[in-house]
Amino acid sequence: MKKITHLLSFCLVYIFYFPFKILPYRTCLSYGVLLTKLIFPLAKKHRKIAAENIKFAFPEKSEEEVQILVKKHFRHLGHLLAHTLWAPRMTKKWLNKYLVVDEESLRIEEETKKQGVGVVLISGHLGTWEVLVQFLGIRMKGGGIYKKIRNPFVDWLLRKMRSKNGIVLVPVEESTQVIKMLKQGYWVGFGSDQNAGSAGIFVPFLNRQASTFVGPALMAYLTGAKMLYYSVLSGEDGKVIVRVKDLGFVDKKKFPTKEEVLRHYTELWTHTLEGEVKLFPEQYFWVHRRWRTQPKVEV
Repeated sequence: MKKITHLLSFCLVYIFYFPFKILPYRTCLSYGVLLTKLIFPLAKKHRKIAAENIKFAFPEKSEEEVQILVKKHFRHLGHLLAHTLWAPRMTKKWLNKYLVVDEESLRIEEETKKQGVGVVLISGHLGTWEVLVQFLGIRMKGGGIYKKIRNPFVDWLLRKMRSKNGIVLVPVEESTQVIKMLKQGYWVGFGSDQNAGSAGIFVPFLNRQASTFVGPALMAYLTGAKMLYYSVLSGEDGKVIVRVKDLGFVDKKKFPTKEEVLRHYTELWTHTLEGEVKLFPEQYFWVHRRWRTQPKVEV
């Protein structure tokens, strides 16, 4: 019975996905925005979550400004949806036409490639991160970490989509494989700004403490890999903007303990993400429960 349920769910997902397999790129963007416009009146719960998160992050904003930002955010979700489902069709020709990378970001990339080191590529739920998965496979010796989905049919589809352009995907449970890849010079992507629950450490993020995974900092600590932060953002006319920040190598000598090293570099990339969110607030994923876990209050 469970297998039949999974198969039916997969069929629904595939029907929803199919238009993005055949429609032109710019049409897919418009279609994605149309879908989120239709969903917006029905998504009361997620609109409320987004508004609450925005109020904490930007306490200076009026209620009217918050609601305007929520609407802009849902429009962005249309682009995110379209990019996620269209991205497996990405080609080098498309990258040459639509990808916009500033000179400083290009310099950081080229310098890092010349160094020949592994890269802990850190990104957050900002912009259109599934595009990053695909161009990482095209432009670099790329790897990524993924969490298996309970529905095996949907899991198969998503892994197939994400690995379309050559990225090597590693289940989150197989951290030893990631260590090997980084030592072999892979650029391994970490989408790290999820609520880490009891497994994380608390760091300040947008005016609240956020339970945060130390995985990226730990991998850099163990392998000597370089840390780069990437923002991949939706731009005008279908363009995709890439911004790269060089977070450097872990300097173990600066800190007396391993725990202090991991905290410093976790706070560093989180602070970098925070700065990007403030520049492009409508493109952060406000509808997720990033701050669900909070420090226990001592009484």
